[in-house]
Amino acid sequence: MAYTAIIVDDEVKLSEVIDIKLTKHCPEIKVVGKAANAADAFELIMKEKPNIVFLDIAMPGESGFDLLHKFDTINFQVIFATGYNEYALDALKLSAVDYILKPINTEDLKNAVSKAIENINTQEKIEKYEVLKHNIKNVGKQEAKIALSGKDGFELVKVADIIRCEGWQKYSKIHLTNGRTIISSYNIGVYKNMLEPYDFCSCHKSHLINEHLMKKYLNEGFVVMIDDSKVPVARRKKEKFFEKILALKNKNPD
Repeated sequence: MAYTAIIVDDEVKLSEVIDIKLTKHCPEIKVVGKAANAADAFELIMKEKPNIVFLDIAMPGESGFDLLHKFDTINFQVIFATGYNEYALDALKLSAVDYILKPINTEDLKNAVSKAIENINTQEKIEKYEVLKHNIKNVGKQEAKIALSGKDGFELVKVADIIRCEGWQKYSKIHLTNGRTIISSYNIGVYKNMLEPYDFCSCHKSHLINEHLMKKYLNEGFVVMIDDSKVPVARRKKEKFFEKILALKNKNPD
């Protein structure tokens, strides 16, 4: 089965690289158009109704996110192209949307295309793009939402509602303020990477805690959370732990 795609990027050479790599490594993808700005991209998407849009984030004038805001309903899969230092990279990770880093790596591109095709065939809901819009406005804030990966798909949870994450075999236990525990198929390292910019602290190799939801620190090396759970603080991480807590206190003096 063939799937149609549009490439949106103001860098002509990068568009060509993606096109060439798709032709060589993803023959099931047919590129039906290219655009160098959000305005032209909107018209092209409305005309061609592609299955997949490869979307640059930082473009002159309107950004890739501005383009998405033009659509009442996003009924196509989006694969973002972004730089390593893109400010919105944290929001992309939280929202469980696919992205590829510039310069474009062939394997990353193939993996992103495979995921997009799988989403199309399983008719996965596009609500994650609505979550992304929300998260772009809340980068670094606990009002952001995270897509927790479970065995049946993703569950959307506000970052502020996560008390702690606990590494459990190859999975993670996510403990929430409402008393629920979600078992995620991602390991603790994935959540460490996603949540540390949102005031979470890796106090132990198997534990990640929400700094806003701590009650007290015990001298024997445990931190007590608002649900009265006791989480160990590794000896080698104590210095960094106290540095983060002090920084958070200075940031939020009240």
